[in-house]
Amino acid sequence: MHITIIKKITLDGKDCPKSAKVLKELQESGLIDQIDEIIVADEREPSSEGFALASKYNVEAAPFFIVTDDNGSTRIYKAYHKFLKEVFNQEVSESEEISEIMAQNPDLDFI
Repeated sequence: MHITIIKKITLDGKDCPKSAKVLKELQESGLIDQIDEIIVADEREPSSEGFALASKYNVEAAPFFIVTDDNGSTRIYKAYHKFLKEVFNQEVSESEEISEIMAQNPDLDFI
């Protein structure tokens, strides 16, 4: 299995807050060593590899993950907690999943 994370660099040259948070959590949990490649979507360079991959896979937010299985099948994860759950079999609370879904879909409104 090959795991790639695409993180975003903002116009001021810093990691976007969400990308920085995800990378920090991966580091703290010891899972960063399982990541094979980190690719940058740099807002200062719209032709960067990260933006090309985002376009190819129709992804509009960073970070996101590309997981290629040994049989060559590719899965895209736009949600960090879903990635943790499905790829690393990590326990994720329902509230964390809901928070992430809401952040990615501000047009949703739960009652």
